[in-house]
Amino acid sequence: MTYSLAGTRELSSQMIETNKFGLPQCIKERNECQQIGIVGAGAAGLYCGILLAQAGHTVRIYEASNRAGGRISTYRDPNNPSIYMSELGAMRLPLDTHSYLNTLIRERYKLNITPFANSNDNAYAYVNGIFGTMKELRENPIIFKFNMTKNEQGKTSQTLWLTAFQPILQTLEQGGWLAVKNQWDSYSIDSYLKSVNMSRDTINYINILRNYESGTYCSILEVFRAVLVYASGSKFYGIDGGNDLLIQAMITECQSIDSDRCSIMYSMPVIEVQLNDSNKVQLRTKNETIDIVDTLIVATTAPAANLIKFEKRIDFVDKYRALRQIHYMCSTKVLLNFNVSWWYTQENINGGQSLTDLHVHSIYYPYIRNNQTNGGTIIAAYNLGTSSLVWQSLFESDIIELVLQQLIRLHRSSSNMRDYFQGGKVQHWCGDPYAHGAFARFIPFQETELFHQLQTPVSKIHFIGEHTTLVHGWVEGAIISAVHGALSVTRQKETIFDVVIIGGNLIGLSTAIFLSLKQPNLRIVILEKNTINDYNNQLHIYSQEHFRQIFDKEYLVQLAKMSFTLWQQLEQMSNLSSESILNTNDGFLFLRNPNMIQSTIEDNWASMKRICENLDMNCEYLNNTQLRIRYPMFTLIREYEGIFHNQSGYINITTLMMSLLRLIDQSSNITIREHEELLSLQLLQDHVKLITNRGILHSSQKVILIPDSNVKNISRLFNFDLNMRVLKLPIYYFRRLPNFVRLPNGIVMNDQNQQENFSSFSIVSTSDYIIIKPTFIQNVSNFLIDSIYTETVLNWVSHHLNTLVNVSDYYIDNRTYLVRSLPDNKFVLDYVPRTNKRILMQVGENEITFVPVLADILSDMVLFD
Repeated sequence: MTYSLAGTRELSSQMIETNKFGLPQCIKERNECQQIGIVGAGAAGLYCGILLAQAGHTVRIYEASNRAGGRISTYRDPNNPSIYMSELGAMRLPLDTHSYLNTLIRERYKLNITPFANSNDNAYAYVNGIFGTMKELRENPIIFKFNMTKNEQGKTSQTLWLTAFQPILQTLEQGGWLAVKNQWDSYSIDSYLKSVNMSRDTINYINILRNYESGTYCSILEVFRAVLVYASGSKFYGIDGGNDLLIQAMITECQSIDSDRCSIMYSMPVIEVQLNDSNKVQLRTKNETIDIVDTLIVATTAPAANLIKFEKRIDFVDKYRALRQIHYMCSTKVLLNFNVSWWYTQENINGGQSLTDLHVHSIYYPYIRNNQTNGGTIIAAYNLGTSSLVWQSLFESDIIELVLQQLIRLHRSSSNMRDYFQGGKVQHWCGDPYAHGAFARFIPFQETELFHQLQTPVSKIHFIGEHTTLVHGWVEGAIISAVHGALSVTRQKETIFDVVIIGGNLIGLSTAIFLSLKQPNLRIVILEKNTINDYNNQLHIYSQEHFRQIFDKEYLVQLAKMSFTLWQQLEQMSNLSSESILNTNDGFLFLRNPNMIQSTIEDNWASMKRICENLDMNCEYLNNTQLRIRYPMFTLIREYEGIFHNQSGYINITTLMMSLLRLIDQSSNITIREHEELLSLQLLQDHVKLITNRGILHSSQKVILIPDSNVKNISRLFNFDLNMRVLKLPIYYFRRLPNFVRLPNGIVMNDQNQQENFSSFSIVSTSDYIIIKPTFIQNVSNFLIDSIYTETVLNWVSHHLNTLVNVSDYYIDNRTYLVRSLPDNKFVLDYVPRTNKRILMQVGENEITFVPVLADILSDMVLFD
């Protein structure tokens, strides 16, 4: 059985992406960056503040106490805080199930984790006056005087528990989480277990074993979600050195954000919040500090939020009702410190939990490493609900004495434990002056009636915390509420652009520049699901790509001639010298064997010659003898012939990318948003609404789609098939021989199979290796298969370059490059059907030649329909 927060719609794809990439940056020039106040520096408040500050907002966190962390509270040696002792708050983290927190701890903050031993067969059970082991309690409850029915006898606690939840599991499988809520939210733990015919003694047994005895009135759905965590087989962990290291990592990250955009104010309780007429939020602290912010986020517990005076109160009637009514569990932990690890040396218990129906209920033992027996801290009592209230009625000294007595009663081989006792610490979370409760746990109907209201902001005041999620009682709940809150704040000002370009390839970047030149006030955004540089490096694995004006179709030649002029204009716009981007110094050579069959060749030789002559392109035709004289580096068979064009060459991709990004950086009306992927869009009456993995934005005029590797996703989005193939092809490196000379720019067709051709560049290489790039000629019915790539390349190199490279000394790059192929056209440029000309699409093959002219056409289509 597996458990997914996505199944409860707690984690959307937008939220998941924030862990790696954060939120989209606010644009200061457009007054999008806000002054944000956050009440509470627990895990939720800290992480929400970090996300917003890193997105460009200025965040101030108001913490009522003198420390951050909230209910993540690690107990350290009062005389030496570097010494970890135990956890007063959150102690176990099911990281295998809680994926967001797992990524946060292990990848973002790179914290070391240690297993948390949740059970131990050798630990003790003392229930109904019967002494035994935890293994016996789980597997044979009958010996502990639980009077089970015949049908229940002989079954382990796990079997009884999972069997009881089969009706809810069936509902989940058939109708999803909404059906589960609709059918089962009215049941408490007790009433549900009765409804599935569990006997009273078995209910009592389960409640003791699962620590539900003081909360049987709580909603069965709360228990069901916990069941899915435990039954999934998820292991539990703690952070090595203390769970508060997560908080320390967050504090460090907050304080390292530029321009002091993330700050924490300690001992600063907020007591009053007021929405004023200027659409701002005014807050007042207990020490009479008054601040005004654009947005306020309340990141406290619900009871703590209920103590804040929100004005005007009439605006908060429903919010106050939800904050008052939500049910919170109380929790008490009693920590006892010893200078000898008697539970290990005298009881043979290492980690895990003992269980009893005495007041202490649950005892958790630290895990002993490397036989270090010089003491440690036991969680000597852990109680929830009404059991916790009993402890709160006692003095701390009386609590510690009673716990010691009951520990001695339970651990019969360690009556001398008082000799090792060093002191104790008691934490009542319902008595905590800042938390006022341990964690939220709904009672029946509250998920239906309160959950939405707990999440809903009131104007520009947002509420986060584990109680605003369905992941109650776990750190993951606090974290995902922070993400939800941060996204909610950024959605307040859902960004409006005139033109949205989906795809940050060279055409996307160039289109944005042409649009900006033609209409400088146009608001333009480029969305790229990777980083701009990484994406273009994948498409253009080398720093050069061919530019050629030789084609077998006249319209392609005409477009290439237009591009020639535009490439030169781009150099001028970038203040670059001639030939910096488009280099034609060495021209371009097209080689072929005329005796090979032409039917599969994209560039028909006769057509190319005819167009060269008709358009007076000054093409030079080379016979075999001329080729051998001019290009002695090639080993050519007698039949080879060539076409040379002195106004073709190559594009310097590195220089081009730098130029495009520099021009965009100089254009205040162009924004690039990386790591943002289009999920869906809606055609509304006067604009297009786009939903991405990181937020929502709007296009008032046009959306331009330039899909490459994600072409299938775009096709699914609009329910049509572009019939485009995207292949990842290998890259080969061959060691140069000492007599190696520079190769010409050109394309060479393979003698053996004209399904393949090979590219060369007139670049002086400083490497000991040259790159061989197999390029596939269009014939979608007969693509080469992976197994013969290397065979084909080796065969070609041995026939044509054997005097320049060592054919046997080669390697294959661990990177690949993308090749796109359309069966009917080199590219498609058109309006997407059924979008009222509001959405354009450009998709095509890897032909760098046409980038500026396609961008120019796209910009005209945007501006002039």
